[in-house]
Amino acid sequence: MKTKAATKKTARRPAANAAALRRVFTVRDLNRQPQAVLNAARKTGGVHVQSRSGERFLVKPDPLPGSSQADSREEFHRDLMKLHEQMRADGMGFTVEGWETFSKILAGE
Repeated sequence: MKTKAATKKTARRPAANAAALRRVFTVRDLNRQPQAVLNAARKTGGVHVQSRSGERFLVKPDPLPGSSQADSREEFHRDLMKLHEQMRADGMGFTVEGWETFSKILAGE
C-alpha cells in the first residue's frame, strides 16, 4: 500500500509595499497605479518614470509656498518661547530651586 507523500506547505509572507521602496517606475505603473507613484515621490522626495525608449523623467512633489522645514522650526520655536513667557507671567514654571530639585530627582538623589 502506498502512502501519500507529505506535501510541503510554504509559509505566506505579507506582501511588501514595494512601491514605497522603488525609485524608478515605468509609464505603465504611472498609468495603472498613479497613487503609488505619487506616494513614493512624496516619501523619497522624487522618483523617476522610465519610458519604453529608455528616457527617464523625474517626478518631484512641488513644495507649497512657505512650507520649508526651517520656517516650520522657527515658527515652532517662536510659539514655544511665547508659551514659556506666558507661563512665567502666570507664575507657572520652575524657579531656580525647582530646577535644582528636578535635577536631583533625575539624578536619583
